[in-house]
Amino acid sequence: MNLFLVTSPFQYLCALEAKKHYKTKDNILFLVDQSSTRGLEQQEKIFNLREWDHVITTTRKNRTINIPKAIKKIKHILKGEQLDTFFYGEYNAWRTKLVAENFRIKKDVYFDDGTLTICELPEFIETKITYSRSRLLQDILLRIYGCKPTTKSLPRENLELFTVFDLESNTVNIEKNTFSHLKAHYNHGELFSEHAPIGFIGQGAVGDKGGEPISSYVERLSHFAKINDRGIVYFPHRTESNEVAEKISSIKNLTYHRSSLPLELELIDKKIKLSGLYGLNSTAQYTAKLFYPNMPIYNLVPRHRSLKPRQERIRSFYKESGIEEILI
Repeated sequence: MNLFLVTSPFQYLCALEAKKHYKTKDNILFLVDQSSTRGLEQQEKIFNLREWDHVITTTRKNRTINIPKAIKKIKHILKGEQLDTFFYGEYNAWRTKLVAENFRIKKDVYFDDGTLTICELPEFIETKITYSRSRLLQDILLRIYGCKPTTKSLPRENLELFTVFDLESNTVNIEKNTFSHLKAHYNHGELFSEHAPIGFIGQGAVGDKGGEPISSYVERLSHFAKINDRGIVYFPHRTESNEVAEKISSIKNLTYHRSSLPLELELIDKKIKLSGLYGLNSTAQYTAKLFYPNMPIYNLVPRHRSLKPRQERIRSFYKESGIEEILI
């Protein structure tokens, strides 16, 4: 048996690709439902029950209760057998560590959850940092519910990466995810047109603590819309707030496009032609290179605002990967 822990629509696409790449059989999907309406819409559009032998779902609420319930259901399916492979998209997440702590596992495969892989490989995997987390009350509750707490988790052995990014490592084996099966399934065509509008990928956490202020975000988009005669097609982040959406929707020369699929598939499904794709350290910028090699991709970097260390790492990686950088 193989277990796939999935917590986002993009992870789900990577899980499907991993299932084909590794030719796995007897697959259990452990699906953590999205918390936002748009996230749920994307999840429902791409999720197919027939793709899996067993499906266990849970919410993001009351994790100390609901994750042990899910683990118990998975153990019932396994009937004491060990897992052949544990697939997941968040290496250093509590949920991942808790699942790993409560099963015997032959092999781990860490696939992408956006650009997180670019940071977690050098920060946690290659440095072989031991994961530590102790919450007295929660750990007691976990034991009551039949789970071993993950107070201290050693670096994962027999770990492999399955990633869209061109990464190298002397510590772990890396398998390349080219989305070959997905591209064949959707029969994607060339969507680049020099006469089409430009695409703009919305950022997450705008207006939130630690995120970009709404005012500067809207101002930047307004400027882009003004200087681009062909106009902008704006693709909001699935967690974008209604306040941000309302302000952006009112910008002239901008079309607000609510995606019902992850952007990589939305362009194919709706046959949206673009003359270029702009964003800030978005995974879709990188995956667009795989799907649409002729489309110009640009990374927007704030001129007067410093990036956080992880953002700077991703920025450097994108620049080295040939994604053109534009200071704004």
